[in-house]
Amino acid sequence: MGLVVLLWLLVSGCSPRSSSPEPAPEPAPTGVAVSSVEAARQVTVFAIKAEPGESAIDPRLTSVRVQLRKVLPDHGFELIVSRSERLSPGETLACDLGGGRVAETTLESDDAGRVTLRCSFQEGDAPPFVTVVDAPENQLFFYERSLRDGSRVLIGVGAR
Repeated sequence: MGLVVLLWLLVSGCSPRSSSPEPAPEPAPTGVAVSSVEAARQVTVFAIKAEPGESAIDPRLTSVRVQLRKVLPDHGFELIVSRSERLSPGETLACDLGGGRVAETTLESDDAGRVTLRCSFQEGDAPPFVTVVDAPENQLFFYERSLRDGSRVLIGVGAR
């Protein structure tokens, strides 16, 4: 669980942020539907390439070095991409990982503190990997894919 928290903190700081605080939304009057802007979630997606037989760790991952070594010993690690955007249900955040690889995350639904996210990973012309995850808000989860070049990619996704 420590890896999850540390990686969440790491990627939260990797994405550009506005220098001015966002104003708090005004409460909706009784009997009025909440707008899609208020129902939106901040979705963060990041990818870490794990290279077997390597020892180098991307300097941006130094704070989670020990945890990464426990998860995948004898691997080097590189932060490929980190993106964070506000999504409403039905919207997608796409991350180009380079080399013909793309990770996409769609916010499917947001209901009573739980979010449903559809995650897909495509490498070149290979059939896409797709999974749907129903998770509590503020809970980071990972999926891992083996790449054609023998390395692996860890993709972290969270919504708050």
